[in-house]
Amino acid sequence: MATTALVISGGGSRGAFAVGALKYLYAQQPTIAFDLFCGTGTSAIIAPLAALGEINLLEKLFTSNSTADIVSTSTMMQRFPQNNSLYNATALTQKINNIFTDNRFRALQQLEQEVFVTGKCLQTNRTTYFSPGGNDAVRKDYDMVSLHDNYSFREAVLASCSMPVFMPPVEVASLPDHVQQFTNGGGAHYNAIKLAIDEGATTIYAILLTPEIPGEEALLFKTLLDILERQVDHTTNEMAGLELTGFINDSLNYIDAVKNKMKAAGIPDVEDYFDVPVNPFREKKIVNLHIIRPQQTLDVHMGGLEFRPDEMKEMLDEGERSAAKVMQGK
Repeated sequence: MATTALVISGGGSRGAFAVGALKYLYAQQPTIAFDLFCGTGTSAIIAPLAALGEINLLEKLFTSNSTADIVSTSTMMQRFPQNNSLYNATALTQKINNIFTDNRFRALQQLEQEVFVTGKCLQTNRTTYFSPGGNDAVRKDYDMVSLHDNYSFREAVLASCSMPVFMPPVEVASLPDHVQQFTNGGGAHYNAIKLAIDEGATTIYAILLTPEIPGEEALLFKTLLDILERQVDHTTNEMAGLELTGFINDSLNYIDAVKNKMKAAGIPDVEDYFDVPVNPFREKKIVNLHIIRPQQTLDVHMGGLEFRPDEMKEMLDEGERSAAKVMQGK
């Protein structure tokens, strides 16, 4: 059962920030042992490789690839009337195939740690956590699907990376015959913190790729594409669960303080007063939550779908600095 989890939000080229944070954690905090990894969007590439300890490969990927290595935008207007995406993602498909070799997939299967990549099903509107190991499960808020072949795992990673409208949805081959198409699993439905808690984690490191207080966008939105990109970007790069986890932690601390005060006042059988049929905090535990995120909006273009190596290097450095600030301020 997981005790320490790493969860990463999505954000296209902003993933370089997460790689920088991981570079710091792995080099400067080697005693941290993650039992669970979960990512969505480009973090669906980051999380499995982080689980394998391949930080050097991640740094290379997020400082050397340009937009043409990920998507083709040249035929956008020709594709618009008859395709299910504006961009051609063939290059990304090939890159994922090259990254997740059969050897790496087998290594993921053999890990004791849990690894998840997140997709959202267009047909059911449900979040699905795909894993190269583990068991299938249907829970109230999400589904868990175990993938036993590399072909299906690559498809799940591709689906998780696929920003809807701009990139095509993906059918995962090993699922049942009825149609299930998956896209980026980010946004309000992406609650990897809840997944981690459900799996037993009591310490969670969350790497977010957007600041707590969004900055003002300098772009004047003149075209439909600008507005569409902005809207999709906003709805896919969130992570739910942060505020709720903080609220539960505060509530549990408050309840403990009340119990201690009652005991100090000589009230007997204090626990009986809290043993009520509907107790929303029953079996809840304090979660030690570490949040690593940029202080200011990261400088990206086209909602993170434009990959510029020089800018990603700067974001990677910013991720290192932000992780150091959080960890040194503990």
